[in-house]
Amino acid sequence: MKDTIITLYVDTCKIWQYSNKKKDKEKVLGCVLICDNHYDPPGTVDFTSNISSNSKLAWVGAVINILSNPEDFVIIDEIKPKKGKDSFIKILDGDAGAGTTHKDGFVGDPGDCDPEEYKIKFSVYSGGKRKKYSIDPKIRLIKTT
Repeated sequence: MKDTIITLYVDTCKIWQYSNKKKDKEKVLGCVLICDNHYDPPGTVDFTSNISSNSKLAWVGAVINILSNPEDFVIIDEIKPKKGKDSFIKILDGDAGAGTTHKDGFVGDPGDCDPEEYKIKFSVYSGGKRKKYSIDPKIRLIKTT
């Protein structure tokens, strides 16, 4: 499987008590789980998705406890590579990508293959209210032939 879907699962009940401030960062990470459609082990801040060169990427949000909270939802607001324009991750804007529900991107110039950090900014909607959070996982390019 060449293209990658990265899913951010959020415990919407548990995360609601925390803020996006530095003092709550570890607690926020304890409320999320990131995985992809490959065989990369799920994780939080230590999650690394191994992506193929010349592939498409998508980031989507999901509720861990959806059966208990069917009206809650998670929206991916922004994906921001920490290297900026030098990143091998290229994010499509809302007009060229998925719009408001998730974010699409692709692998640009691979350059080196060191894991690259990026920021996921996301919103949690619960009980008709919204709170914003962000986390910094990594992504690694694997060379394909």
